[in-house]
Amino acid sequence: MTERLCNETITDPFCAAVWDSFICWPPLSPGEVMSKPCPQMNTKGIVIGDATHPGMFAVRSCAENGSWVENRTNFSLCITNMATLYPSSWTPTIVASIVVIGSIVSIITLSVTLFIFCYFNCLKCSRLKVHRNLSIALLLHLLLLIVTSSPVLLNVSYKHTEWLCKSVLILQMYSGMASINWMFVEGLLLHSRVTVHIFKQDAPFKLYYCIGWGIPALCIGSWCSLMYLYHNTPCWSGYGDLPYIWVITGPMLAALLVNSVFLVDIIRVLVTKRHANFGGEANQVRCALYDGLPQQKYCPWPHAQPSVNACGRKKAIKATALLFPLLGIPHLLFCINPKDNGKLEEAYMIVNAFIKSSQGLFVSVLYCFMNND
Repeated sequence: MTERLCNETITDPFCAAVWDSFICWPPLSPGEVMSKPCPQMNTKGIVIGDATHPGMFAVRSCAENGSWVENRTNFSLCITNMATLYPSSWTPTIVASIVVIGSIVSIITLSVTLFIFCYFNCLKCSRLKVHRNLSIALLLHLLLLIVTSSPVLLNVSYKHTEWLCKSVLILQMYSGMASINWMFVEGLLLHSRVTVHIFKQDAPFKLYYCIGWGIPALCIGSWCSLMYLYHNTPCWSGYGDLPYIWVITGPMLAALLVNSVFLVDIIRVLVTKRHANFGGEANQVRCALYDGLPQQKYCPWPHAQPSVNACGRKKAIKATALLFPLLGIPHLLFCINPKDNGKLEEAYMIVNAFIKSSQGLFVSVLYCFMNND
């Protein structure tokens, strides 16, 4: 039932249907009392999530005269039970603070990075072009993270306006998927140039744009259609518990898994002892990372054969440190929420908040500020 239908009035002696910004209450006969599962909220009564708790109930009563008692929903049991269920009531505030502060820092560094990549003509090359698109996707996603975290810190909510709530959710989903897809493009381009040499000349950016921006638009559009047809609740509450979410999470998970394979194969090139041309292959990682920049500076050994033990493993460790955040591998470590309502879930929420909000900072530092050129 949509908010519009919920707000339609009917004649007495019934209490008319009402939307209280969180729950839709149907018409009730005089003297009736109805309960519905609580939305996820903090101890201040501010809704902080889209999940509901079937074992906890909000209550609304219809008076004998056909009007709602006190014209409000009684959330007192929800607030009390949430305090029991989540004894560390500061956890949502801590998580939101980490997200907001980390996102602001990442937005500042990404803005500087984008300026550098766009302003200096000597930095025009295919890999930095991919970096630029990844930075834009991350920038949009970080802005949406700030918007979605603000209700916890400011005690205000945008979710009572349904079109705004759904628009924010759609943009958040799209920017998040676009970020993952551009990380996949990073892995695809680097792997192809380091190992199989598919793209020796110009990278196929029409394909990359389809992967990075087109596929997320297609998946999000399909998901929105499914939600509109089969779960058109206010603000699409509970969307994360529905099977339709796999239209989005499935491709994202697949992209991250393939990137993991790319990372392993690139490291294999750096540590293997079986190929006589090891030195040349190892240097291709660094050359590929700085494709388009002066070769004599970033590929100083075009013909030399460094020793495997002295150079190969060191390069493997450095490449792993560089590529791990760029390819989005940390997201795989936190793709499953333990949901044990205990310390493990709290630790998951805090660490995951740090990783999500600091992704832009890592990209800027590793691929712009640490670039000597």
